[in-house]
Amino acid sequence: MAYKRTVIILSTLFTLLLAANKFYYSLHPNQLTIRPASLSLLNERTHNISFVKRDSDQGRTILRKMYGRYDSCILTGAWPVSTPSAAEFTLPQLRYNGDDHILREHPGLRYRLWQCDAPDVILLGSSMFFCGFSREVFFDKYPGKYLLDFTTGNNTPFIASWLMRYADSSGLKFKPGTIVLYGMNRVEMLASYKDSNSHDYVKQAVAGKIEKRTLDKEIEQFLHIPELRYDLATTLKDKYNAWFRNANVYRAAVPKKYLVNEEALIEYIKNEALVNNSTQEFDPGRVKEVQALADFLQQRDCKLVILKLPQSLYNDKVLNTTGYSWFDQEMQKLEHENIRYIDVSGLPGLGLTQLDYIWPGSIFDPEHLNLQGAKKFTNVLMRQVLDTMLQKKDIIY
Repeated sequence: MAYKRTVIILSTLFTLLLAANKFYYSLHPNQLTIRPASLSLLNERTHNISFVKRDSDQGRTILRKMYGRYDSCILTGAWPVSTPSAAEFTLPQLRYNGDDHILREHPGLRYRLWQCDAPDVILLGSSMFFCGFSREVFFDKYPGKYLLDFTTGNNTPFIASWLMRYADSSGLKFKPGTIVLYGMNRVEMLASYKDSNSHDYVKQAVAGKIEKRTLDKEIEQFLHIPELRYDLATTLKDKYNAWFRNANVYRAAVPKKYLVNEEALIEYIKNEALVNNSTQEFDPGRVKEVQALADFLQQRDCKLVILKLPQSLYNDKVLNTTGYSWFDQEMQKLEHENIRYIDVSGLPGLGLTQLDYIWPGSIFDPEHLNLQGAKKFTNVLMRQVLDTMLQKKDIIY
């Protein structure tokens, strides 16, 4: 009898714990929680996930800010809009409920929107670009233009090129005169950074190749067991980083005590920066990939503009401890009649330097701008590049 009573008690306790686990994650979703029909927002301050119905008043407001004229396509199309995994795709920033958030959007959505109308402007590049470009600022100034964002986290030329070729293979038409802005980061052109297959998970998500779940997997998903495992693993990883790796500066907001003046900020960045004395030469294979992309776009009468972004001191001079930026020198290898290279990391003609973009209060972490910085940079980018291109179909710079 005692044995049976113990089994019943343990079974009941186990069932209650599973029910509590499911209830908890319904109230406090994490990055693995999937509600594909709703907009998924990540709070930059608290890292909490929240979901907003796309057809609610708040959802409609977010759609107008993030997608402009494409908002009606999203409202009428029964497509997934939120990302299907915890992996980083495109994460545009916006203000929501008094806090800065990033929108975790499904990587296949942009192709659905392209079916509605071809874009006038396409964005390519890494997190430095999607954190530095404000869609809201763009759509405020050009409400009649269509923009699609094909940036990805940890981007390489291989995935940037694949994203454009996938659109072509899907039968999507490129509008003649389309402006393709490639916000390039020096590191993505290095042979040591990722490889040509590093973003296969992006390709699978875009192509919709979803693994068929077994009954066991369905039960796990229903009970939110993957979310529990993910949170436990994340907690352990963070503890490991704190104990053995000092602090991981990437994606860690700069402590406020270092934002009191420019000298304190620079000293913080220097202390956190990796030591690197190499020449940072562009990988020949990546150079060829960008040139092939330029050929591809030229055949479709589209303009490729490569932007040197407002990189922080961390990502330019300080990261390379020789004190010399190799970016401009290496960019000469990308010579092509359909490539326009523009350095918007500092604009001496406007009295702007790299530090002006990130100070005061425009930086999230040493590599990325916050929402305020993104709006500042996008306004300058439009004045110096986009206004002329969209109005005169050319660049005067």
